[in-house]
Amino acid sequence: MDLQTLVGLFDSTLHPDPAVRKTAEQQLEQLQGHEGFLGVLLQMISAVDLPLGTKQAASIYFKNRVRRSWLSSQRALEQHPPISENDRTATKENILAAIYASSQAIKLQLTECLGIILKHDFPEKWPQFTVHLKELLHAQDAQRVYTGLLALLELIKRYRYSSTNRDVLNEIAKELFPQVQKVAEQAIASDDELAMRMTWLSFKSYYNTIQSGLPVSLQEPANLVAWGTSFIKMIEKPVSFDKDTIDEDSAKEPVWKAKKWAVRSVNRLYSRYGNPALMPSSNVKKHGAFAKLFTANFMPQIMRVYLQQIEGYTAGQVWMSLRIRGLVAQFLSDCIKEKSAWKLLKPHTEAIVAHFVFPQLCFTKADQELWEDNPVEYVQKRIDPLDDFGSATVAASNLLIDLAFDRKSATLNTILGFVNNVLTTYLQGTEETRDPRTKDGALNMMGALCGALISRKSPIASTLPEFLLTHVVPEFKSQYGFLRARALDTYCRYSSVVFPDKQIGRSVFESVFNLLHDPELPVRVHAALALHPMIENDENRDALASHLPQVMQVFLNLTNEIDSDTITHVIEEFVEVFADRMAPFAVELAQQLRDTFMRIMGDVVSNQPELNSTNIEDISDKTMAAMGVLKTMGTLVLNLENSPEVVYRLEEVVFPIAQFVLEQRVVDLYDEVFEILDCCLFAVKAVSPNAWNLFGAIYACFKNDGVDFIEEMLPLLDNYVTYGMDTVATNSDLQERLFDMIESVMKSDRVGENECICACKLAETIMLHGRGKVDGMIPGFISLAAAYLLVGDAIKTTPFLVHALEIVLNALHYNPVITLNVLEQYQWTEGIFTRLVQSTSKFSRVHDKKLLIFGFTAVLNIPAAQLPPSLQNGLPQLFEAVLHVFQSLGKAIEARDALERMYEGDDDDEAFDNEFEWDGAEDELDAGDDFEDVDDADEMQSAFLKELAGQAAKALGSDEDEAELNSDDDDDDDFGSPLDEEYTLESPLDEIDAYIHLQDKLAEMQHSNAAVYDAIVQNLSQENTQFVQSLMEEANRQREALAVQQQHS
Repeated sequence: MDLQTLVGLFDSTLHPDPAVRKTAEQQLEQLQGHEGFLGVLLQMISAVDLPLGTKQAASIYFKNRVRRSWLSSQRALEQHPPISENDRTATKENILAAIYASSQAIKLQLTECLGIILKHDFPEKWPQFTVHLKELLHAQDAQRVYTGLLALLELIKRYRYSSTNRDVLNEIAKELFPQVQKVAEQAIASDDELAMRMTWLSFKSYYNTIQSGLPVSLQEPANLVAWGTSFIKMIEKPVSFDKDTIDEDSAKEPVWKAKKWAVRSVNRLYSRYGNPALMPSSNVKKHGAFAKLFTANFMPQIMRVYLQQIEGYTAGQVWMSLRIRGLVAQFLSDCIKEKSAWKLLKPHTEAIVAHFVFPQLCFTKADQELWEDNPVEYVQKRIDPLDDFGSATVAASNLLIDLAFDRKSATLNTILGFVNNVLTTYLQGTEETRDPRTKDGALNMMGALCGALISRKSPIASTLPEFLLTHVVPEFKSQYGFLRARALDTYCRYSSVVFPDKQIGRSVFESVFNLLHDPELPVRVHAALALHPMIENDENRDALASHLPQVMQVFLNLTNEIDSDTITHVIEEFVEVFADRMAPFAVELAQQLRDTFMRIMGDVVSNQPELNSTNIEDISDKTMAAMGVLKTMGTLVLNLENSPEVVYRLEEVVFPIAQFVLEQRVVDLYDEVFEILDCCLFAVKAVSPNAWNLFGAIYACFKNDGVDFIEEMLPLLDNYVTYGMDTVATNSDLQERLFDMIESVMKSDRVGENECICACKLAETIMLHGRGKVDGMIPGFISLAAAYLLVGDAIKTTPFLVHALEIVLNALHYNPVITLNVLEQYQWTEGIFTRLVQSTSKFSRVHDKKLLIFGFTAVLNIPAAQLPPSLQNGLPQLFEAVLHVFQSLGKAIEARDALERMYEGDDDDEAFDNEFEWDGAEDELDAGDDFEDVDDADEMQSAFLKELAGQAAKALGSDEDEAELNSDDDDDDDFGSPLDEEYTLESPLDEIDAYIHLQDKLAEMQHSNAAVYDAIVQNLSQENTQFVQSLMEEANRQREALAVQQQHS
């Protein structure tokens, strides 16, 4: 491979003429599979005399070649030529030297390549790598040491998240970290940029090493002292800065990165391994000694340093980036929960709240710039907690909450006093003296504390109406947009507060309503969010009703402006609350929602081919917004169930959207699309021609991706069968497609038993709703079930066993003659029925029990002469199995009814009271020994879970013996727990009373199938004979009750 040829080609890739560039790229693509290609690239990258642009182009090509082809997967080989073993060897021999010789930008490209190689080759195919690493770390040349640190970090990343494969990291910590710490210690004393890079790499390596475990060597006191001293020195290291020019871009400089990773390392040590209050009891044995060492010897020093940094920051003498401020706040939050750390922190809490927390919660210059330059991003940061997760503002807010409620007796009055002082000063000031940013901060603090302050036992609950009227509602008319938005947000958080005068409530509602038309986008958004909880009030709902079209239009406009699922959630709630008023303009609303959806998806689909780190977050936000629109449309359809003519018109709007998503294979939206189509069919209880036209796209989607989405598709497919059986029964093509879906899932090696259960459920729906109409599908269903039931270890869980058996039971209920003929044809009868009889105890739901009763009684009603010989002698056992199921049917029905009452009735406020505990809770933080507290907490949690389980068992009507479903003593169940009752499960079996059914079938048998009747009755024990009599009496009672019900209907 000629070096100069490659240099010429890479120079040509930078040529301004597109034709020249394209020719060079094609030639490189042809050469990349040649022996020695990667080695020559590394020579180019390391060359001193080549232009930087050429070397950068070569490094990018090298990275892409390694990334695409180092892993020799079948898919990689199909798309790119393989990398030869000689090239792999040459690359590993020379890549560290190339990193050493390269500029910083190219070092990063090559280091990423090194990480890929280590992921696939270390240690088996590159055992000598650690030898090279040790040589680099002990070198006298700073650049070689820096190269070693870059390489070390890539190796550590390979194992950082592993909690089991810790041997490599333990060895690294033991053998290499003493030298790494020495490197960091020496580098901290220097102001050189390279030294700071070495420092933050050392600290970052330490942090990644302790991500999932703390190596034993790092728990030793000497190592804690050494590393801890280095962390403290770096945090305390004075760095000059210009107050007027420094900003968050400065945080990317090596010295500030080094400070950040020092703080992150300390935080990780404390929160995961050094804080007894946060340590799970399972870790006490492993890290308890280290925690005591940390809190006794290191915590006082680090607390001193953190407090000094805060003091310097508030005085303007120290600069702290937003990330460091957030990390410091997180550390202090952890200290609040641990008693020895709290003793150190407690004297400083008032100053921390006033000078560290409060300023971060105030409206800042950066906020103002974002408000003016990008109000959409400003709104998203405020209304989506994940958008601002980990920020300094969120961390400060969390610190405030922890102080106020974990240590409320020491801090709450102080905090509320501070807030009141800020608000009072603002109220009493003049326009010239008032600072609206401070009021924003005070209201922000009150918003953060709302969760507990609005509870019934809150000590200030009675003062909240006055607080809102004095300090919040007046700001709805503030000249400052950000203060109007903050006031709306605060009011929204305290919306459950009731005003003593209804007229005041009406006035507040009108003010919020008017702000929907505010000129500032963030204000309009917060007005929409504030209206959301207000519709719980009857008067507000009546007032909104006459403006509903206009309000919904405002909401839709906001959705178009910010692409947020938060606003679509508000729309969804309005649709549900005002369902009875939506019909007149439902189609118009749906059309606007469709337009919004298609605009959003146009952005998503057009950006899919060029996803990168800069736009992937934006696309994710847009996808979430699209999901919200679809959910809103689904809610709209479902709430128009009583207006089928409107739903049919909505289908014309909804179905093209569904077609678009399915054909474009936007898998992130499959769930919502299947749900909205399900709503359409369920709302009209029919399958329209438009819906059948869409079925082809649904089937094509299944063939492409749907095996993995069968669980999400099932309700929709169930409705197609339930409400479209007349069409299915007369269309062999539809039957073939439905069977293909079921068969594909049952035979797929890509899915688990949950997906197979979905296939069984679809088969059941076809048989229950198509009795006498789909005879040709029955043999195939039985064959699919038999493939699992007749292989000893093919089924792993009880739910799948039951559903597989129920395919056979459904077939028997559908047509016992056809079913028995299939079983006899393939000699499956004895094996299937043996497994059925042996598994009756696993049929726990009402539906399961009824299906077994109906399936077995269908067999018993066949004349004895037509029964297979293998069954003729087993008829008494079948009938005894039926009686066994009846013994538990009554309790199962009671349990299902209790479950339905529990879910559809009123909540049990006493059993599930989330009321904030105001009395005595914080005392537990300081009670007893820390590690004993952890164990006690686990015991309390266990007791609480047992109590919840007991409440659930009581609601379900189960006794103590039946509640032990997961007991290890249950030797008969090798498959785990039985199926949970599904009170929402509906099927044609619901219309059949099992007791009356048995009575009718026994009467039929006695009259026309006497031989079978005699066979099953004559062999009954006296106990079972009496039980049958009790069943007949129950059947009579059910008939009488049914007759009375019919008379009153």
